[in-house]
Formats: sequence, structure tokens, C-alpha cells
Amino acid sequence: MVVALGLLLTWLVWYALTPERLPVSAKVVNAKGVVGTPLYVGMFAAPADLDRTLRISGVRVHTTSDVKLKVTPLLCRRGTIGVTTQPDQFCADLVNPEGERLVGGDSIVVRVEADDAALAVIDRIRIAYREDIRWDTQPAGNRQAIVTVAGRP
Repeated sequence: MVVALGLLLTWLVWYALTPERLPVSAKVVNAKGVVGTPLYVGMFAAPADLDRTLRISGVRVHTTSDVKLKVTPLLCRRGTIGVTTQPDQFCADLVNPEGERLVGGDSIVVRVEADDAALAVIDRIRIAYREDIRWDTQPAGNRQAIVTVAGRP
């Protein structure tokens, strides 16, 4: 009885800590923007046939830049973005991902804002989430985005 209970508990812990991996891509996104205009860059698109519902705890973004930038992850509901300055054309709703549900057809984008001309590399994002009783923080989406922000003439 004790052995069976120990095996069940071990299996339950293993199950909770090992959800299916999120899709990743070797793609590098090149994005060009202008100082003072927010630029939206798609980093992860959940496939339409994703048969999962993820409750997002947070999105981790690591950026290397030659100047100070503001990089904000956002959840794009029912849409995907490559690179744009007008996300409303592609997303039904654009919200802070923390505490939100991500389902097939949704995506994670980053809003990049710069006050000066800049060159930045945004690494693959990491999504912290819960799915039923499972949870994890996993890499997801494109390998990186190379963002160039030009100064105004």
C-alpha cells in the first residue's frame, strides 16, 4: 500500500512538472521602426489547432540593446503579427498576458518603444504558464528578433 501510494505520488509530481513542450522555431525576425512610434513584433504564434489552454503567469523577455528601450510583452487574441505599427488590424484584442488564457490562434508579441535610434536583439521569449494541474516556464516561438529603430530626420 505504501509503495503504491509512493508511486502514485511520484507519478503525479512528474505529470505536474512535465507538460508538453511549446513550439519553437529557428526563425529570426528582422524589424525596422522609427523613434517615437511603437513597433509590434510577433514572437510566438499558437497554432490554430493547438489543443491546449494555457493560463499565463508571465512572459519573460531578454533584450540586448545599444540604448535604453521599453520592451513589453502582449497577448494578441485571435491573431498573429509579423512586424507592424498598427496591431489593431491583426488582433481582436491586445492585452497584458499575465493571468490571461492563451488558446490556438492567439499569439505573443512584444511592443518596442525607443526615444533614440537603436539596435536591439530580442531573444526567444519564455512563457510561464499553468495547464490543468501542470505548470512550467518554457521557451516558445521565434529564435530572436533583430530590431532597428531609426531616428527622425
